[in-house]
Amino acid sequence: MDASEETLDLDRNDREFDSLAEADNGIPSDHDEPSVPHRRVRIRRPRRATAAAARAGAPSAFDQWCRTSLYTPTVIEATALLEEYCDLQLQAVYRTLGLHDILDGWSTGADVADRLGFVPSADITMHGLLYRLARRTSVVTMRGGGLSATFSRGQASTGPTQRQAQRQVQRQAKRLAEIRAALTALGPDFPASIDFLDFGVDKYQTALRDDPDFMDRLLSGRDDEFAPLWWDATNRDPLQDLHGRMGAEAIAARWTSGRILEIGGGTGNGIRHLLRRLAATDELHRIERYIFTDISTRFIMGTRKEIRRDYPDLKADWKFLDLYRPLRESRIPTEDISLIYAVNAAHVAKDIVAFLRDCHGLLAPGGMVMFAERVRIDPFEMAPRELPLNLSIYHRTATTRSAHRPMHTYLSPEHWCTVLKMAGFRPEILPNLPGMAEHFEQQYAAVIVGHKIGS
Repeated sequence: MDASEETLDLDRNDREFDSLAEADNGIPSDHDEPSVPHRRVRIRRPRRATAAAARAGAPSAFDQWCRTSLYTPTVIEATALLEEYCDLQLQAVYRTLGLHDILDGWSTGADVADRLGFVPSADITMHGLLYRLARRTSVVTMRGGGLSATFSRGQASTGPTQRQAQRQVQRQAKRLAEIRAALTALGPDFPASIDFLDFGVDKYQTALRDDPDFMDRLLSGRDDEFAPLWWDATNRDPLQDLHGRMGAEAIAARWTSGRILEIGGGTGNGIRHLLRRLAATDELHRIERYIFTDISTRFIMGTRKEIRRDYPDLKADWKFLDLYRPLRESRIPTEDISLIYAVNAAHVAKDIVAFLRDCHGLLAPGGMVMFAERVRIDPFEMAPRELPLNLSIYHRTATTRSAHRPMHTYLSPEHWCTVLKMAGFRPEILPNLPGMAEHFEQQYAAVIVGHKIGS
């Protein structure tokens, strides 16, 4: 590749960058997309794709693709198993923490976190655990709703006898093993989703009391020991990987051509799926330049290594970007960006409306944002993936709550539409979630599209 076609902007931490560059470090080598042979893809750049061709058949064609190619019977079954596994593991946490004794009266998540000696922001974690258990099991009773809910123990107020408790633990352990076997039978990669949940159960008290920075080190690429686990949970797990597949398909259908800015690119799920999707139809020429950003030098270098190997002709820039800071303060070039893209990253922006307004300002006329996101169908219920993620201080506290964003991180589809309108976008949610519910009741993913209005 001509050196003029690629730039690196990582001077936030030059010493860390130099050490990684010398070692050509990044994603662990034994996790470099094992199921896909390494190949170098040449990019031809003939004529630009027309808007009519790019948008033909969407969004109804996209909905059909979701039904037939994305939300397969295997994915639907695996999702149900994961939800059940999460509920069982939350009950295990409930027992380990002795919450039956703590919930001897009506308590908030903050009350429980305080009695356990957890860090102050752990009230969010405990509220999520208790809310989900109250909604889905008889272990916890809830009074009120939303963030103002209070909780008390359910079932018999005296609690089970020692023998009953032992039998319950045995039954649940047996069911956990059955679920793991069932997921393994669906495909070798599906257990990655519950491996991540098991990790969260194991580190629950460590992250909330003894070592509060633990999960943040993992999520930002500063932990070597568990880096393969995070890579697997983000890329190998089919239930998580489908976000990148969904985003790539939406871009192929709804976007024409130009420069792409990806925010929070992490371990490369978004760029990997998009380049693969466009290469399959010989349309990589639609990307005039790709600007990949993340907060982690490790993740940037690992993704850069992989993409340069497989797509040597791609014109790309690799830049540090902290979504906790205003986007307008970054050194992102603003010339003719036609698409701002993210896979499960936009939700971590501290002030979501201000962030979207910054996106609006960076985009060329007619540009759009596309965010492949986990969405909260119930605006207040934690997702299974949040069993470990809620152990992260950043995940719990980086975002500013408001009426249009009542929970931390993930938004509901309705709240996404609200904040996009507030920032000057015309919102669009792909696929049609109400229409998809009949096919996949436990759906949790969407592509959030914002069409820029005005100059």
